[in-house]
Amino acid sequence: MKDKKIYIIGSGVIGKSLSVFLQQEGKDVILIRGSVDNIPEIKTNVTIVDQNNLVHKQNITTTAFSNLTAINGIVLIATKSFANKYLSEKLKQIKGNFSIVLLQNGLNVEKPFESFDKVYRCVLFSGGEVINNEKISFKMVASSPVGNIYGKNTGLEPIIKQINTFYFGFREEQDIIKHIWNKVIINCAFNSICPLLEVDNGVFYRNHQAAGQAKIVIEECVALSKKLNIELNQNDIEEHLMLISKQSNGQLVSTYQDIQNKRKTEIESLNLEIARLANEMGLPALVTNTRLLGELIQLKSNMK
Repeated sequence: MKDKKIYIIGSGVIGKSLSVFLQQEGKDVILIRGSVDNIPEIKTNVTIVDQNNLVHKQNITTTAFSNLTAINGIVLIATKSFANKYLSEKLKQIKGNFSIVLLQNGLNVEKPFESFDKVYRCVLFSGGEVINNEKISFKMVASSPVGNIYGKNTGLEPIIKQINTFYFGFREEQDIIKHIWNKVIINCAFNSICPLLEVDNGVFYRNHQAAGQAKIVIEECVALSKKLNIELNQNDIEEHLMLISKQSNGQLVSTYQDIQNKRKTEIESLNLEIARLANEMGLPALVTNTRLLGELIQLKSNMK
């Protein structure tokens, strides 16, 4: 494993940040452009500014699927989740032996990769913002948990050792489902309410009415999770949401940034996936507000 390459698909904040931190620790990293193909392999200068204002610079090898004949090692997917079906088809066409770790938010984003043997989900506790094309502001809140949704973490330990870095940490987690749901529920509130109000993440900490709307979303999603025999602590989720709101006061949630930049959002794997599950279970009324907020985001995103 230590001699295998680490392939990162996605050249956004997460992909570029992780590529820099891995390479500066001596790992063999290749950054794959997930949205474009048939481009030459190049070296890209990437600069990361961490939460302590330390500057990290690396010259990262950047390529496309068309330049790869085989992959042996670890594939980290850091694109938007709506690209997963396309990416799974691309990876099926490439020879080699590799494990897949999804560095993405959302429910059921791993579904397109069901035919692959070694697939793990990660719940990110890190994030950042683009300063310019080659410079990123990055912050790690805590080590991000990684696990197989079926609890089959065989082979995960060497992967964690390979991808874990001082500035962007990872840890093994047996019960990754609970972490996924906790993060998804919080994201359902942030990624719908903040863009609709056109405000930053601190709105829940500053405004009790906005916090009340977030609480409604949390209540609905927790109620649905219980129907699926996933036991979550509603109070803990509410406290976590308020803590994130306070700590990220002034920052714009990714969905709001996507709408501003006329990009597709991930709302289909958040609020709208919650709504789809509720419909599938014959319980659409259980998540009425969560669904409506998601539909409004979809509408706002399409009004370009």
